[in-house]
Amino acid sequence: MKQKIVYRTFSLLLIVIVLLTSTVWLLSKVNTADQATMHSYIVQGNSAAEVAALVEAYGGEVTSELSLINGVGALLPAEAVSRLSADPDVTQITPNAAVQAAVQQTSDVIPANQPTADFADVIGADFVWSESGNTITGEGITVAVVDSGIDSQLPSLNKDANNNDRLNLGMVFLTETMTLTNRIFDDNGHGTHIAGIIGSSQVGDDGEWNGVAPNVDIISIQVLGEEGWGTYENVIRGIQWVVAHKETYNIRVMNLSLVATPQSPYWADPMNQAVMQAWAEGIVVVAAAGNGGPLPMTVGVPGNNPYVITVGAFTDNFTPDDWSDDYITPFSAAGPTLDGFVKPDVIAPGAHMLSTMKQQTHLAMEHPDYVRSGGTHFEMAGTSQGTAVVSGLAALILSNPDNADLTPDQVKYRIMHTSLLWTDPETGDPLYSVWQQGVGRVNAPDAVFTDTLEVSNYGMDILCDLDPESSPTCPEPPHYEGFSYYDPEMGLFYLYDAPESWAGGYSTW
Repeated sequence: MKQKIVYRTFSLLLIVIVLLTSTVWLLSKVNTADQATMHSYIVQGNSAAEVAALVEAYGGEVTSELSLINGVGALLPAEAVSRLSADPDVTQITPNAAVQAAVQQTSDVIPANQPTADFADVIGADFVWSESGNTITGEGITVAVVDSGIDSQLPSLNKDANNNDRLNLGMVFLTETMTLTNRIFDDNGHGTHIAGIIGSSQVGDDGEWNGVAPNVDIISIQVLGEEGWGTYENVIRGIQWVVAHKETYNIRVMNLSLVATPQSPYWADPMNQAVMQAWAEGIVVVAAAGNGGPLPMTVGVPGNNPYVITVGAFTDNFTPDDWSDDYITPFSAAGPTLDGFVKPDVIAPGAHMLSTMKQQTHLAMEHPDYVRSGGTHFEMAGTSQGTAVVSGLAALILSNPDNADLTPDQVKYRIMHTSLLWTDPETGDPLYSVWQQGVGRVNAPDAVFTDTLEVSNYGMDILCDLDPESSPTCPEPPHYEGFSYYDPEMGLFYLYDAPESWAGGYSTW
């Protein structure tokens, strides 16, 4: 869909104030005397080196180099913030806000003698495997999981479906020093759960693999701590590493099952800028919508980024072979975004999701009732899990030899163009608004086997969006606004030039 180019307006700001929580400022872990005066920020300018010099000149402390976004992480006293803000070579100062895993502990209880969610079958991944003679299974593709880590000791993750050793590599960004390791760990459990959905090679009771792409390689980018929280700074550091090493490890997909509260338009957000750089470098970015639903305008960062694939969640209601009782989960975040974009883009299975996790992890110990299979699996819900399903689907698409050269925009188009709009089977009318379901539920066979070369994000120039001075042909203004708007008199959301409207209600069928 071609996007309008307009000046940035904040017509939806009053709604955002009501619906979004305030940004969390993280108190820097410095000595006791400094804790009351030093806070953590992301400072941006012409280059990371230049900004680092300015930070130190004004009495701050550089905590990380964020060259991907021409900035640094920094500890700053109030006076330094004021002086840097006035410096013409500083373009932006942003609080180093909190980020958390997009997990919503399921309230479902698995009925006796009924199957758990068979997400690979629900999206048709099993058909892709069989139709290709088990040759399209993610082989040759690497997915970077930016999360709480991955437990490398689990056989379903350190061996692929052919019993070959997987890449088994991880980066840890929990301190100022980054660590490259082949002994990756996950004290929280969330990242391991996500990795299992993407690519577990374990064969289930039905004789089929438990992961969507069981031969994919997975790299752990650990940015969330034991309790599932992290910071903008560490997430950006992780994304920066992924972009720098994409050729070395053939990283084609990046999974971001994490969420933060929007602080600004998408293009001014430092994490979104890093995500856009990854997209521009050829990495398919799949992001969680968040679990703030069913209210409108609850999609978080980086799911509010118009370029990436943003995923909401639905449930198969414990009947994977029967779509008639499926519904979008109430927690699945809904759009539009502050910038008026329709989000999520698609929905995927995200309720009572069974995946790998040891019972010694934080989540398993906090919720022992959801430990399964003798302590090796865990049942969990969230748009995090739906995001992992779509990351696995992206890996399947790219592992099809006919699709090896697809761009992120082409992969996004295939996933969206082949998704199935959720409609009333009797009337054909949509059962959910476009801001709840996007274009509908993902459909793996058509997404993998279609031969279209069309692109998503049509009419949007991501390089100009990132750097308006990168080309004399960049539009003015260089940033974009979506097609959604709110009519306060009617209490409805609308799409420009379209009949769609929504009052923010929620219902199932």
